[in-house]
Amino acid sequence: MNRAPEPPRSWTWPHYRFVQWSLPRILRMLGGFRVVGHENVPEKGGAVIASNHLSFLDPPAVGVALRRRTYYFAKSELFVPVFGWIIRKCYAFPVDRGAADTRALKEAIKLLKAGELLTMFPEGTRSRDGSVREFDLGAALAASRAGVPIIPCALTGTDDVLPVGAKMLKRGRVAVSFGEPVDTLQFGPKPGKQDLERITRQVEDAVRTLKAEQMPWAYGETQRAEVADQ
Repeated sequence: MNRAPEPPRSWTWPHYRFVQWSLPRILRMLGGFRVVGHENVPEKGGAVIASNHLSFLDPPAVGVALRRRTYYFAKSELFVPVFGWIIRKCYAFPVDRGAADTRALKEAIKLLKAGELLTMFPEGTRSRDGSVREFDLGAALAASRAGVPIIPCALTGTDDVLPVGAKMLKRGRVAVSFGEPVDTLQFGPKPGKQDLERITRQVEDAVRTLKAEQMPWAYGETQRAEVADQ
């Protein structure tokens, strides 16, 4: 299995751009798609997008909410023939779960230093009750080693549109919010474990706040399904 990510290029695969164009329109037809905080994502340069995790729909939902492309970690078990090729061309690359994957971390740092975005889900697995669970230190570690900020990202509604076990999309509103960047070098160029924990808690708290702000729009009975312009 080829474990290297798709190399950064000056252009983006057309099918990735097609998904960025088409999926928001599909989500709007299913109930609504709202994006808040575009201004918090840098127009160029590396950054980690750290998001809560609800559904298999989360990676594409974050990807189409961004105006730039983003790379992703994906569990190595997904890189089977055909499907593995497809997700690789959508900028996913394999990571071994259950142990520290130093190879994947090195690849992530290279991408970030090359000016790419990397989306991570620090909860590690999908939340079954919709709450934001404790984040691991992976996002803070990768971002600090690369010298780039972390952009907190909150998702609401993806677990309604694509619940666990579902084979088709269902009706529902999906909200994606990007918070203000968190400086990963605020404690110095080589933050220790306690510093990484402080950074991670800052990001986690920001995601919880963003998610709380999304809830009235996503589940409010009297609000129209207004959609933020992409």
